[in-house]
Amino acid sequence: MTPAKRPLPIIAVTCGEPGGIGPELVAKLFGRWRPADSIALVIGSPELYERWRRRFKFNAPVIRSIEEVRAARSRPARVFILDSGITARYTVGADSEGGGLHAGTSMRIACDLARERAVAGIVTPPASKKSFNLAHFDFPGHTEMLARYLNAPDCQMMMARRDLRVIPFTRHVPLSEVAPELRPERLEVCIRVTHEALRRDFKIARPRMDVAGLNPHAGEDGVIGTEDRDIIAPTIARLRKMRIDVSGPHPADAMFQSAPLAAKAPDRTRSRPRSAKKQGYPDAYIAMYHDQGLVPYKMLAQKTGVNVTIGLPTPRTSVDHGTAYDIAGRGIAEDESLLEAYRLAEYLSQRKASR
Repeated sequence: MTPAKRPLPIIAVTCGEPGGIGPELVAKLFGRWRPADSIALVIGSPELYERWRRRFKFNAPVIRSIEEVRAARSRPARVFILDSGITARYTVGADSEGGGLHAGTSMRIACDLARERAVAGIVTPPASKKSFNLAHFDFPGHTEMLARYLNAPDCQMMMARRDLRVIPFTRHVPLSEVAPELRPERLEVCIRVTHEALRRDFKIARPRMDVAGLNPHAGEDGVIGTEDRDIIAPTIARLRKMRIDVSGPHPADAMFQSAPLAAKAPDRTRSRPRSAKKQGYPDAYIAMYHDQGLVPYKMLAQKTGVNVTIGLPTPRTSVDHGTAYDIAGRGIAEDESLLEAYRLAEYLSQRKASR
């Protein structure tokens, strides 16, 4: 007897910041491309996409309930719009309360569907933290919002491009607050979550991780700050005794010299994560603060990388760039990062379903 075919997973795609390039990216991507291995559920007011329908040939049925989401698997379409019910006005090219209400509500609905197991993954275009706060979604970013809505306080932000994976230990905090945030138990959680994600989600049997120091030259044994000697090094030593392959603290200016140059090459095919060990570089780099890790990452990824939230019960991916207010509404935004984010969400959802 032939086994029943597994239904296609549904991937939620939020609207992002409508005052920026969020809905434009969504319409552009699904106007030119349809997923073969999943159903894309675009969440947002249909009016956000109206101006792009003709330009990008983006046409998708509109549905309005969770029941219709579940029933969508039996329909021939591969892209649907789930009406968020938000009609607030927003400002093109600027932060606004209305923009935050559209983006934040779309995100909340996606998380509600994830908790209901109606969707297998979440993909997010860029959103504005300022707009979120104007609309009373009081989170410093998507990662913190996901941690709250999906009850995953230990989740981490990973920036990924093929074999290059960078995790900032602290994310959207002022530089003056990085050192006080550096506590052994929090650093250990970050490394452990990264290690488990590399094994479970990226199918790397024995992950290797490099950890950057906080201070120049990794503190020079306490001469330039004591955090590297007193906090980072002992934490790494403790984890190594547990057979976790992690090293550091490394001087950050030298650590990324081993980064895979292959991350710069365009990849037009469906990429699969793989271990980087045979190539001579680690499977992941852990930076102490946002720009320490994301500056070298973005130089290598060149707008084709993906932001992955690891440690969540439902896979979530996003673009690796911002709202681009300076080009909002012009129809010239590049959708390559959103495509890579969607493909990775498909892959991660399939990995989860196979476990």
